[in-house]
Amino acid sequence: MKREQMTRRNFLGISTTGLLMASLAPGESAGQTSPSWEKRLHIPDSSAIRILQFTDVHFFNGTGRWPQREEKQRLKTLDDMRRLIDHAKPDVLLVTGDLWHDNPDGRGAEFMVYAVEQCGGLGIPWAFTWGNHDQLDDYAMGHKALAEAKNTLYAGMESDGNYVLALEDGNGARLAEVFCLNTRATGVHDEARQFIGDAAAVLDERGNRVMRVAAFHIPVKQYEDVWDGGIARGVIGENVCMEQEDGASLPIARTAGIQAMFCGHDHVNDYSGVMDGVDMIYGRATGHNGYGADKVAKGAKLYTLDPARKALEWVSLLPDGTSWKPGAEERTDTRRRL
Repeated sequence: MKREQMTRRNFLGISTTGLLMASLAPGESAGQTSPSWEKRLHIPDSSAIRILQFTDVHFFNGTGRWPQREEKQRLKTLDDMRRLIDHAKPDVLLVTGDLWHDNPDGRGAEFMVYAVEQCGGLGIPWAFTWGNHDQLDDYAMGHKALAEAKNTLYAGMESDGNYVLALEDGNGARLAEVFCLNTRATGVHDEARQFIGDAAAVLDERGNRVMRVAAFHIPVKQYEDVWDGGIARGVIGENVCMEQEDGASLPIARTAGIQAMFCGHDHVNDYSGVMDGVDMIYGRATGHNGYGADKVAKGAKLYTLDPARKALEWVSLLPDGTSWKPGAEERTDTRRRL
């Protein structure tokens, strides 16, 4: 039977600032007190921090209708994930949402347990941000499971999935901070924006700001603006789906010192563009049970941060070890025109 053409249309079927000691993550420095919404990670090479982003993995999408195909695609995705890690040799893995797919017949918890076990078994520290398809009956259970997973860096159990990953050198000196946000199903919302401001204020009290980036699932409105304004470079295959985000998040992020954003959600968009000093970057969709492989090959995004210069570079990485980054004037639009 011929496979249906998959598009977004048919594919869709608290902040706390109390000081509590967070559990030590793999490689984390000891002897410091962290807020409950912060996790610290020691980075061996402080001159070049390597962050690998997986997004839109979509484990179990189609399991009810096409179980054999779903399993085949899921295992292919897992093999790709392992190969991507072997090629990238990252310090940390960021999974920016839609790790599993929905909650059909109450199976979301089952899907999540499997997905978390796979990520924990990859052998490197990993962080997670919630996507609109990461659905459960009991989200408190989900936060707890993520916080207790193997090799986890998740610190959003008491703050509705919003937290900060602090990257430090061997002496405990702060190198960079990753603001991990829960965009739920609506995009960056009021509670997430409030978290950005509150967390930045607490962190600023410690001294000089370090390099800050934000990771989340659903893009903000300015992802659309940088493309339509001719600023962005890369490929666009579908309209930017910012859901209900109205553009109010970018000024708050900029005020907090965030200089780059990493998102997912739109599987066939892979571009970046700077607006108001913030680089808005799409991750490369990873999962073969998601749509779009006929337009943009599945893979990952590798970021290399230079904390001393507060600079970053990125490439889209494919499972065979090859990489791609758009040229200085490269703008490819594959959207269907009526």
